[in-house]
Amino acid sequence: MNYFDFFLLAEDNLYSLILFSLAFVLLYLLIYRRYILSLFDPMFLIFVASGLANAIVFFLYYLHEIKPHYFYSFILTEFAFISGFFVFKPIIGFKDYLKIETATNPQSVSVFDENFMTIMFYWASILHILSQVITYLVVGLPIFMESRLTTYSGGSGFGLFGRLLDVSSCVGIFLLFYRMFYSRNTYYGSVYNFFYLLFVVFAMIVSGNKTNLLFLIYYLFILNIFMLKLRGSAITNQINKILKLQKILLFASIALIFLVIAIQLTTIGSNSDFSSSLLVLGKRIVSFGDIYYLTLPNDVITQLHDKGGPVLQLFKDPLGMFRIVPWVDLPIDNGFAVSSYHYGDVPSGPNPRYNYFAMLYFNYYGTQMAYCFLLGLFLSFLRNKLFYLMPKHIFFGVIYTLFSINIIYAFQDMPTMVLKCFSIICFFPMIFVFTLITMRLLRLNNPKNYI
Repeated sequence: MNYFDFFLLAEDNLYSLILFSLAFVLLYLLIYRRYILSLFDPMFLIFVASGLANAIVFFLYYLHEIKPHYFYSFILTEFAFISGFFVFKPIIGFKDYLKIETATNPQSVSVFDENFMTIMFYWASILHILSQVITYLVVGLPIFMESRLTTYSGGSGFGLFGRLLDVSSCVGIFLLFYRMFYSRNTYYGSVYNFFYLLFVVFAMIVSGNKTNLLFLIYYLFILNIFMLKLRGSAITNQINKILKLQKILLFASIALIFLVIAIQLTTIGSNSDFSSSLLVLGKRIVSFGDIYYLTLPNDVITQLHDKGGPVLQLFKDPLGMFRIVPWVDLPIDNGFAVSSYHYGDVPSGPNPRYNYFAMLYFNYYGTQMAYCFLLGLFLSFLRNKLFYLMPKHIFFGVIYTLFSINIIYAFQDMPTMVLKCFSIICFFPMIFVFTLITMRLLRLNNPKNYI
């Protein structure tokens, strides 16, 4: 079943699809309610998307479009994932943290003083700007590309800029918001903050990703919960200011979705009026679970199993990046393989969600469940347990943000999550060393000296 076939099926059974979608969104929000701290928590969108995606499996089974054993595999793997995710307790809510009157020595790690964090911000932001501009000069603006997923592909070494961009932008944006709301700045520092913020917004708009501005909301959310850990109720005023900014960004994100759709429709020569944009958006919503209707009906999944196995697929980017395995010997992305099966050589594809990945590579219910349980455990550790393990200092807030923000990718494409984790391991130490050397050279020993 390809996209056209599914949309015809959805049109003939529209009310059933809507009912399944709404029911599963509500179900997932109910199941994970203790792990969602606010509307601006990235976990909220993750579980809404999971509900929409997983509703497709039940919709297909209801219409007898997939065989029962696929349905049973999905149920068991989803149960295993949820069980693993629930092992670690959730982060306590905002109201609970606001009851904490004072923080316990939140700046106890002396080497990482405000000057250190300021230098790290400048290094991260400059590396972000440089890698982003180099990308634009080499490949152009991603929003005008046929597929932005191919920006750093090919194994030529240019992908290093993409990996550096991921890490430096995360550090830079997180510390930008920290400087804006929780730190003192000189006049020139404030001017630099403003222009860097403009650059960040511009880069997100031309990235071609319709929901990129949501990441600004997520950075602010993580900053808030970590600062609550550090200072408790002392930051109530800053929390309220950030909440107002998050609301503005949420409405701006909705506007950006339609702007990006209109630009992309115009680029391919299609009608770009509001009704066309709504239609594209509607198709995107029902395509959260496209991996299921593209592969499970008619046993298409049995034609897509690659001989490399799950380990090579999961770790293909680190293996290729370090040239442990030549790029030509690595398997193509699971999503690309699905699109190629239906449409030939297409540089894009559906997200290989973890249930599909388990069914694709593991033949038995037990191994499928084990994989999904361990994945749920790992993601819950990064989101929940790691938060409590991090010492009370903003430097460790940066580290927590680097890993926790990328949980968004793991639910839909675990190989991408692995790539981003390895990028952090490779490039964050580089930013740290640059910061440390610069601080030593400048001999910034006065904690009141801010750049």
